[in-house]
Amino acid sequence: MFRRLIWPLFAASLAASVAACGGGTAEKKPVVTKSKKAERKQLLAKARNEAKDGNVDDADEAYEQAYEVDKDFDTLEERVDFLTHAGKATKAQEVAKAYYDDHATDAKGYALYADALLAGNKGAEALEVAESLVSLDADDPAGHEKKGLALLMLDKSEEGIDELKKAVQLDSKEAEYHLSLGAALQKLGQVNDAALEFRAALKASPDEPQAHVALGAALRDQGELEESMDQLQKALKLDPDNGRAYFELGLLYNKQGKAPDAESALAKAVQKSPNESLFWYAYGEIFRLQARTDEALNAYQKAVDLDPPYPKAIAKLGLLLIERKQYDDAERFLIQSIRRDAKNPSNYLNLGAVYAAKKKNKLAIDNFEKFLELAPKNDPDRARAKDAIQELKHR
Repeated sequence: MFRRLIWPLFAASLAASVAACGGGTAEKKPVVTKSKKAERKQLLAKARNEAKDGNVDDADEAYEQAYEVDKDFDTLEERVDFLTHAGKATKAQEVAKAYYDDHATDAKGYALYADALLAGNKGAEALEVAESLVSLDADDPAGHEKKGLALLMLDKSEEGIDELKKAVQLDSKEAEYHLSLGAALQKLGQVNDAALEFRAALKASPDEPQAHVALGAALRDQGELEESMDQLQKALKLDPDNGRAYFELGLLYNKQGKAPDAESALAKAVQKSPNESLFWYAYGEIFRLQARTDEALNAYQKAVDLDPPYPKAIAKLGLLLIERKQYDDAERFLIQSIRRDAKNPSNYLNLGAVYAAKKKNKLAIDNFEKFLELAPKNDPDRARAKDAIQELKHR
């Protein structure tokens, strides 16, 4: 069963992370009676219905009860996947960790916990778990895949690619690993090689919607817009509720200069996948480009409120508040954002602009200098920050 895509890792293009299998020591399953199986089935049906209706807490409670009935791992895995999709990444990590802590020799638990950490953008913790999984069984491709994804999240691209290639070599017939490798290559700008991996994923699993979505995104980046559209439409035919397909379709329309179609597709994306912070961020961008500030602010706020939030949405929300001269609101929001993520340079740049506008020159300089400390050397805003510091010092 294909699980959630860990897309935040690669912004608009990342591969699917699926249920892990193999490796480690298989644990003996308890005997489950027919009555318990029937009870679990009923509770799972309830959980899925509650999830479909958007009742997150009720769905989670039903999933928890279903698992407690007979400790079936597939049920646990479905619960973690649901929580991740429901914008409850922290809770997903807690649930996965509980199993991981209690089953020290079960490779499935390591893979599940690593996936939950990756979905929550916790690369360092995911790497530690993935390395333990590799230690359990060096020939288990799932361990190498999780390790590769974690390394990429930590900006160790070359090492990450090597690990993903190991996963593909160990199991070349598994679409999951081709998707992960392809997304990593696409992130690094190697779009042609990425497309080849996505085609390999489709060969392994022709009816997997996410493989069609990934290839459609790569083809768009290659400039093959007609074929890109064809792949995305195939994905939607296979899965009409695929929010990712609508998201990539929105980017395709935007590239074609079809703003109304792009807006419509992104509206579908957030409707189908309301807990994907990246989709809300892109939706906000469409509104911002049309100077529809209130709608942009609303979309950015939704992207920020989800768990985990989309980092660029935080910066854009702060910037819009500054542009509207809502300096007190911007200051409060940006300070909260810094408390949550002290290493995001954009927050300091925008907070510096707020303090400059409020004539708090010392605080403005401190924040611009913090931005320069954290921002990459090629960040285009470095020159603006340096100029602002010089101007403030001469006031």
